[in-house]
Amino acid sequence: MSKVQDPIFYTQIECPICKNLNEYENIKAGSYTEDGRDTDFCPTGRVWLNPAYQKFDPLLFFMATCKKCYYTREFNAEYKNWQKDSAFKTYRLKSIQEKHLAEFLKENGIVKFLGSHIDQNRYPFESAVIKFLLGIYEEKLLDRPSKLDLGRYYLRIGWLFRTNKDRLKNSTGAASAYLSNLRKTAEQAGILLNEYESKLKDIQTGFGAEYEMIYGQSEQAGKLKEQAQSTILNLLNTVSPLHKLNESIINRIDENASALAPADTSSEGFFNYSSFTDYLEKARRLWSEVPVNEMEALIKARDYYQAAYETGDKISAGVGQIQAAYLIAELSRRTGNYANAGVFFNHVIKSGREIINGRKEDSSTINFAKKLLETAMEQARLSRRESEGKAV
Repeated sequence: MSKVQDPIFYTQIECPICKNLNEYENIKAGSYTEDGRDTDFCPTGRVWLNPAYQKFDPLLFFMATCKKCYYTREFNAEYKNWQKDSAFKTYRLKSIQEKHLAEFLKENGIVKFLGSHIDQNRYPFESAVIKFLLGIYEEKLLDRPSKLDLGRYYLRIGWLFRTNKDRLKNSTGAASAYLSNLRKTAEQAGILLNEYESKLKDIQTGFGAEYEMIYGQSEQAGKLKEQAQSTILNLLNTVSPLHKLNESIINRIDENASALAPADTSSEGFFNYSSFTDYLEKARRLWSEVPVNEMEALIKARDYYQAAYETGDKISAGVGQIQAAYLIAELSRRTGNYANAGVFFNHVIKSGREIINGRKEDSSTINFAKKLLETAMEQARLSRRESEGKAV
């Protein structure tokens, strides 16, 4: 990389697990510009002042991964100063070391599979996704994993997929945009299949103990219950093949997109894999929490954010709550859960008005609440149109 206008400086940190001394990249302030934010806060229109860095998403440097044992943490002030954190060293470090090393020493484990495929220069987008996955895996090894942080990490994986997809779309023009719309439709079909399967399971549960309490255990009731359960089981058995066929459709669309992509990007494959999607699918066979596309990442982000909201995990009262509620609503809209989107958009609108009308907060907080309220009202209207099939 060029040292002219170099936007990077390095920080040395000793890995708390294996004691390896790593150098991690820090981005200098003002090294790139953005032209805005998407409605789920994804940065848009990023331009580095040094053109040599344009292929790098700043999220590539969000996580710090040890080059020796692949231990991964969010690269923040807390991690940079872990050696000064006596509580961490006294009460948490030993357990983290034991759990991480147990996973790292598994010859065919997910930690080695992910960590050994990081190559930031050759595969910047893919390496950024992998580092977030390692960070998520480490978080879930903790005795009390943060649902909010898990949501934040999955959200950023979704952003990475979107930004990379937008880059490919800009490279391949209208044909890529057409395939992108087809892929989104196929992903929505997968969501509908999940909802269909969930409803069938609800019906199956309904023909259990509660059914017997209401209708008793007469011969006729038992016969009807048995027939209903048999029918539901037959229906459930049809869902799995449909999921596989839907995944096959998405893979075919991806193959077309790959064939249309510029020769110096996605057509190269990923290490020994035909594509990054192929690699992620292999990773998911080792660990079920791996998303293979933006939609899957956003669904996980939505669910973890909602769990954090409902339990108060690291979410402060007031503006923090309405910002989290807005994000849950917008992610619900983007993933096709319009009923949930409506509930949380209403939370934002109600709470935002209370903050604005109460006039108890400082001016910056009130202005932020006003802007968030306006966006929430606009996205709520969009969500209603989409749910009715009228979005344009």
